[in-house]
Amino acid sequence: MKIYLDKRGFDKKHVHDLLKEHPGLFTLTLDRDIDIAFCYANILRKENLQNLPNLKWVQLLSAGYDGADIDEMKKRKLVVTNAKGVFSITIAEDIVTKILVLNRAVKEYIRQMDKGEWLPHRYESEIFGSTIGFLGAGSIATEAAKRLKAFEAKLICYRHSPKKDPAFDEAYTGPEGLKHVLHVSDVIVIALPLTKDTANIISKDTISLMKKTAIIVNVGRGGLINQDDLIEALKSNRIKGAALDVATPEPLPSTSPLWHMDNVYITPHDSTSSPYKFDRLESLVLDNLYVYTANESLDNVIFDFRKA
Repeated sequence: MKIYLDKRGFDKKHVHDLLKEHPGLFTLTLDRDIDIAFCYANILRKENLQNLPNLKWVQLLSAGYDGADIDEMKKRKLVVTNAKGVFSITIAEDIVTKILVLNRAVKEYIRQMDKGEWLPHRYESEIFGSTIGFLGAGSIATEAAKRLKAFEAKLICYRHSPKKDPAFDEAYTGPEGLKHVLHVSDVIVIALPLTKDTANIISKDTISLMKKTAIIVNVGRGGLINQDDLIEALKSNRIKGAALDVATPEPLPSTSPLWHMDNVYITPHDSTSSPYKFDRLESLVLDNLYVYTANESLDNVIFDFRKA
């Protein structure tokens, strides 16, 4: 058994420890002989898969798998698992931060500090009593909802299935459910995977359903939002603001007007930043490796085309 380890997913210490503690098991070179890959979704593109004839299982080092060639994966009868849950706590805290940055005029106060200017702002918004609508109800949304419940906000979600979740006060599905969540929410948190069905889920039409005082927080993928429509809505004050961890393209060009808008807060696809994420990721992939070699049920299965 030969396992490709994409070192971009770990810090140097964890890469060193994995290679030292499991001699001969891992390789940092992507070659034709690998049976397993611990990597990102770009390996699941057709041109890559065709060069990996022995590949049987891909353990993603991220939650998302946009860009994967599902037809080729099905043809190859691959097993694909993801890193769902590894980053949820960190991203949940980041979501709370982003809401507070926009609600509490944080950018403006920092600018005033630079100028030594004592100027109170009297009308910052509260999370208390607000309605926070999540697009997506996976582990990230659930962890964020747990934390926001302490603020005594109403927590609702739009999800693919009608399954109830104790983390949310209400759950909605289908086109009408999406419209309702967008219409009543003070904060829209986007935590969906990017698929053909979710691409541009936020556009001019859906923005028109939102409150003018609403803010958008996107920790999913840039392609979930029509960025030109978002820029226009922010320029015209059609919505209050946006906090973005993702963009289209990435890196976001320095010429984008989003960088210079007072009602926008941007982080560089770094909501997962934490010294603890590498330990969590290592634990997940090694646990999954153990159950895979024991022919037991894997955690976080996205696709198992052996059963298709």
